[in-house]
Amino acid sequence: MPAEINDKISIFVKEQFPAFYNEDGVIFQKFVEAYYEYLEQTDQSLDYSRNLIEYQDVDQSTAEFLDQFKKLYLEQLPGLIKAYDRLTIKNIMDFYRAKGSERAIQLLFRLLFDEAAAVSNPGEEVIKPSTSDWRLPRYIEVYAPNMDNLIELEGLEIIGATSGAKGFVESISTKIMNGVKSHVIQLSNLRGNFLRAEIIAKTSDGIQDNMPIVTGSLSDVDITLGGSDFIVGDTFDLIADTGKQAQVRVTAVDNATGLIEYQFSNGGFGFSTNTSFTTVDVNTQHLEVNNVVNAAQSYSNSSAIDNAQFIKRERVDQHVEKLTYLSGTQMNEDMAALINAGTTPYLVGKKSGGTVVANGYVLSRTTTGANGTLFVAPFSGTFGDQLALSANLAVNTHIFEAGEPIDEENHVTLDITGTSGSFSVGDHVRGDSSSANGLVKTVNSTVMTVNGSFGTWTTDDNVQDITSGVANTANVTGVSVTTTGANGIISTFTNSNAKVYTLNIHEISGAFTDGQRLKGRRSNAIASLTSSSDTGAADIYIQGNNGSNATVDTYSNASVHAQVIGSNATNVGFRNALFANGSTGTFYANTAAFIKGFDSNTYANVVQVATGTGSSFKLGTLENEEAITIYTDFISDNNTANVAFLDCVLAGHESNTAGGNTGVGFVDTVDIRNAGAGSSNKYANGEIVTFATGGAGGGAPTTNATANVTTNADGEIISTTVITAGAGFYSQNIVGTIATSAGADAVLTANVDFGYGFPKDPNGDVDTIIDNVLTRYQGNIGSVATITDINPGNNYNFDPFVAVYTAGIAKFDRRDLVVNLTGMNQTSGGLYKDFTIGEVVNQTVTEGGQTLTLNTITVQNTSASSNTTTGNTTHFPIGSSVVQVKNSTVNAIGDVSSSNSTVINIKNGRVKTTFANGLISFAVNTQPFTSNSTINAISIGSANTLNSETNVFSTVASNGSISFSSVSKGTVYKFNNNNDGTGDVGIRRLSFSVGFNDTGSLTGATSGAGGTIDSLYQDANTQPIGDNFVINADAKAANGIVTDVEVIDSGFGYTHGANLTLRHTGNSNIVVSGTANVTTTGLGPGYWASDESEMNAKYIHDNDFYQSHSYVVETGLSLDKYRDILLKSAHIAGTRLFGKVIRESSVNNAVTVSNSSIGAV
Repeated sequence: MPAEINDKISIFVKEQFPAFYNEDGVIFQKFVEAYYEYLEQTDQSLDYSRNLIEYQDVDQSTAEFLDQFKKLYLEQLPGLIKAYDRLTIKNIMDFYRAKGSERAIQLLFRLLFDEAAAVSNPGEEVIKPSTSDWRLPRYIEVYAPNMDNLIELEGLEIIGATSGAKGFVESISTKIMNGVKSHVIQLSNLRGNFLRAEIIAKTSDGIQDNMPIVTGSLSDVDITLGGSDFIVGDTFDLIADTGKQAQVRVTAVDNATGLIEYQFSNGGFGFSTNTSFTTVDVNTQHLEVNNVVNAAQSYSNSSAIDNAQFIKRERVDQHVEKLTYLSGTQMNEDMAALINAGTTPYLVGKKSGGTVVANGYVLSRTTTGANGTLFVAPFSGTFGDQLALSANLAVNTHIFEAGEPIDEENHVTLDITGTSGSFSVGDHVRGDSSSANGLVKTVNSTVMTVNGSFGTWTTDDNVQDITSGVANTANVTGVSVTTTGANGIISTFTNSNAKVYTLNIHEISGAFTDGQRLKGRRSNAIASLTSSSDTGAADIYIQGNNGSNATVDTYSNASVHAQVIGSNATNVGFRNALFANGSTGTFYANTAAFIKGFDSNTYANVVQVATGTGSSFKLGTLENEEAITIYTDFISDNNTANVAFLDCVLAGHESNTAGGNTGVGFVDTVDIRNAGAGSSNKYANGEIVTFATGGAGGGAPTTNATANVTTNADGEIISTTVITAGAGFYSQNIVGTIATSAGADAVLTANVDFGYGFPKDPNGDVDTIIDNVLTRYQGNIGSVATITDINPGNNYNFDPFVAVYTAGIAKFDRRDLVVNLTGMNQTSGGLYKDFTIGEVVNQTVTEGGQTLTLNTITVQNTSASSNTTTGNTTHFPIGSSVVQVKNSTVNAIGDVSSSNSTVINIKNGRVKTTFANGLISFAVNTQPFTSNSTINAISIGSANTLNSETNVFSTVASNGSISFSSVSKGTVYKFNNNNDGTGDVGIRRLSFSVGFNDTGSLTGATSGAGGTIDSLYQDANTQPIGDNFVINADAKAANGIVTDVEVIDSGFGYTHGANLTLRHTGNSNIVVSGTANVTTTGLGPGYWASDESEMNAKYIHDNDFYQSHSYVVETGLSLDKYRDILLKSAHIAGTRLFGKVIRESSVNNAVTVSNSSIGAV
C-alpha cells in the first residue's frame, strides 16, 4: 500500500530532534522549521517534490512545468495561442487524431486565431461523366371498390393478379382531373408492369375480394396526324376530354406532301373564340365536279349552264341504290365488255309485266358466278322493290317524312280478364305497359280483338280505354297476332291536297292491304291506305337489251348527303357526309352519279372524290373587339320539334285549347273528373298517375307525363301534383292511369299546354318571360387576328374549303356598306382626295334620351317590421327598365343608362299603348316620361328580389333631354372617286351594335378623304359579318411530320382509346393528333437525384484547383496569415491548399410577439 505523502514536512521537524533539544536547542529547532517552511513555499524545491504528483495534472501544474508541457505537446504550434493553454494541452490529442481532416483545421483556427473555419473540396465540384442518378417515378391508377382496402396497402408490397407484377407502395393519393377521380399508388422496387383492368392484392395474402382494380395509365400514343416542322426531341402536352399533365417526346419524324397551310387576308368581323358561338369547319369531303347546272334549266349529263352554283351550308344529295341480283350470266359478260371498252353501262329496270320503271348508270359492280351486286345512280325512277301507296291522312297536323319507317296496322286478339267498366266496338284502347294501341273490333268478358293496332302488346299490359274518358280496364293474359302488318321506308311522297298522299316506299317487308291504317314511326302521322301499285324493278337489263338481264334479289338505299362548306365552278367542299342509314358516308366518284343541292336545285357530275383528312384549327386572338349581349334565336328558324316558328299559332298555348301545332305539348295540370270511392278500394297518398296517350296521330307522346296524387281519409283523390310534364302531346283530356293502386273508379285527365319550342325552354309560351325562353350570348366578338392549334392533316390532294361561321351574328345579315358621297374633301391644290384601302373610318352616332330628377324614392319590401323604406337612385340599377303609367292604356318605358344621387338618365324610350281589342303597340319616343310631383310615379320594371324588394318607385320632379353618343367603326375595302366631288366608298363593318347612319359625313382617318353622306346600301357581293372571315387553305409538301413519340409523363386520368391533341410546349401553333393507349404502369416525370454529371453545375478537371487532391479553407483570415502554420501542423502531404476569405456578420434582432398563435394548415 503506498505511503501517505503529506503536503508539509515542517510540521514534523520538531519530532525529529532528540528530547534534549526541547530544552537546550529550541532556537535551532525553530531555525530548521523555518528553513523547511521556506522550502515548502510555492516554486521552492520541497514544494515541487512534495506536489510532484499533482503537478502532473495540467490544470494544477506550475508555470515552469506548463512550459515543459507545451514544449512536449505543442511543439508544432506557434507560441501565441489564443485558446487557454491548459485546456489546449489537455485536448491536443483530439487535434492530432484528426490531423489531415476538416475537423483538425477547424480546431487549429479556433486554437490559434479564435476563428471559425470551413473546408471545401473543389474535387467534389468536378464533373463526373455518367455518374448522376436519374430516377423515374412509377405509379398505378386504380378504382377502389373499398377505400379501406386501398388505404391498407400503404407500406406493403402488392402484386398484380394477371401480370404478376410486384411493387412496394410508398404512398396513396387521390386526384380529380377534368371531373374524373383517380386514386394513385406510388411505387418503388417495381418488377414487371401492372396491366389495365387487373386486380391488385397484397403479396402477403393474395386476397382479391373488393381489392383495387388498375384503370391504367397512359403508356403510348398512336399518332394519327403528325403536324409539320417538328424535330426529334420536341415535347408536347397532351390535351384530352379526360386526363391531364401527360407529356410525350418526339422520337421519329418524316417528310410528306398533302399537308394544309393556312393564310388569311381578311379577319372579317363578328367572331368569337367561344367555340359554341363561332364554329370552324374544314371540309371533310371534297368533290371535283363538272357540268354544273341549275334545275331551272334542262339537266343532262353533258350540258352546263353559266352561274349555276351550290349555296353555302345547303344540303346536297347523291342518289345511289344498291341492288343484288340473280341469274345474270349474260349480263355480267356484257357489263365486263362495256367497262373494258371504257363505256359506263346503263341499266334499265322493269317491273313484272315489262313496264320500265327506272333507268340509271352502273357505278360499280362485284360478281359471283351468275349473281352479283351493283351500285346504280338512277336518273329516272327507282330500281327498288317499291310500292306507291295512296293514303288519306287522319289529321293534317302530322305529315309523313321522307326516309322514315312506316308500319301497317296489326290485327291482334287479346285474352283478357278482370274487366272493369264496359268497352265498346270502335273504342281506342292502349296497353299501359307496352304503349301498344288500336281500335276495338269485338269484345266480351274474355276476348278482345283489336284492329288498327300499332306497337307490341304483352301479357304485362292492362287495357285502357282512351276514347271513353272513363277508367275502363282489363288485364291481358294472352296475345295472338292474327294479322301482321307490312312495313317499309318512305323514299319520297307527294300530295294532291292537305290529306291525300302518295307514298313511295322501299325496303318492304310483308304485303300492304287496302283499307288498313298506316303510321309513320317518326312523324306519328296516321293515314288509311286506299290503294297500292308496284313501282319497283323486278328485272334489270344492261343497255336495255332484253337478252342481257338478271332478276333483282334485294334493294337498299346507298345515297349520300352532306352540308356544303364552300364551292366554286369545279369544286365543292362538304362537312358531315352521311349515308342514308346515318353512318359516315363517302360520295361516289363517277360522273354518272350527279349531286343535287336541296335549296339551290343545282346539279353537278362528280369527277373525282379527293383525298385528305384531319386538318383543323382554332381561332386564337381577336382585334377590334366589341362586347355584346344578344339573343341568338331567330323567328325564321324551326323549333325543337322541327316546326317553323312562323307556323306556330300563338293562341295554341292555352291549356283549354283542343290542340296546338307547335309539336311541344306537355301536361300542365291534372283535372279530377272522378275522385274514386269505396271502402275497400282506396287510393293511397303519393301514388303515381301516368299519361301515355295523346301523342301525334293519337299515338304515344314523345315522353310520358306523370303526377302524384293526394287523398283524403276515405281514399278519394283530392289533388294532384305534376312530377314530369312529358313532351310530344297533341290532344287534350288525356286519361291517366294508376297502375299499382288498390283504388277504383277515379278518372284523371291532363290539361295539355303547348310551348313554342325555343331551345332554352321548349315549354315556354306566351305567359313566360321572354328572357327565360330566349338563348342569350354575352361576350366579345371581333376580327380574327391569329389562329392557333393548327393541325395540317395529311394526304390532301386538293385545297380544302374553310368555313368560319357565327350563326348568331351572320343571321342578322349585316353586310359591308357602300356609302355614296357628295362634296368630297379636296387637297390644297383643289384635287378630290382618294381613300386609302384599309384605313379606318369612324362615324359618331347620336341618339336622344331623357333625364329624370326624382323626388323621394320609396322601396317596398317584405319585411314584417317595416313595409317601406327610403331608397336612392342605386335602387334603379343601370340596365334596368322603368315604367310610368300615364293612363289606363298608355305606359312610358325606358332603360336606365346612368345615374347620380338624384337623377337617372334614360335611353331606349318608348310608349306602350293597349287598345280596346287587346292589341298592343310600341312606339319609339326619346322623351316618353312626364314630370308630376304627386302623380304618375315611375317604378322599376323588376325589383331586386334578392334584397326582398317588391317595388321601387318615385315621382318625377323634373325632366330634360340628353344625348348618347356611340361610334360605328369600319375600314375601307374599295372606293370610287368621280373627280367631280362625288364618289362612293366601300366600308367593311367593324362594329355590330352601332351601324352607320345615312346622314352626316365621313372622313378617312389616314387619307383625310371623305364627304357628305348622300345615301348608303349593303353590298350584296359581300358576306355578312359573322361569315366574312377570308382564309385560304393550301395543300403543300411539309417536313418534320411526327410519326412516333415516347411518353415521358403519363399524367393522370386518361381514357384508353381517347382522341388526343398534342400541343407543342414551345412556340409552335401547329398541333398533332393521336389516340391514347392506357394499358400499363404510369410513368412520372424523370429527375436527376444528383448532379455530378451536369455541365451547368460542375467544372472540368484542371490539375490545379479543380482536382481531387485540393482543398479550400474558408475563414475570415487571408491565406498568408496561416499558410505556413497550417502546412506544418495540419496539412496532408500530396494535397494542395487554397484559401478563401469569408466575412460573416451577426445582427441581434429582438422580436416581440403578442397574442399570437401558430397552427397547422
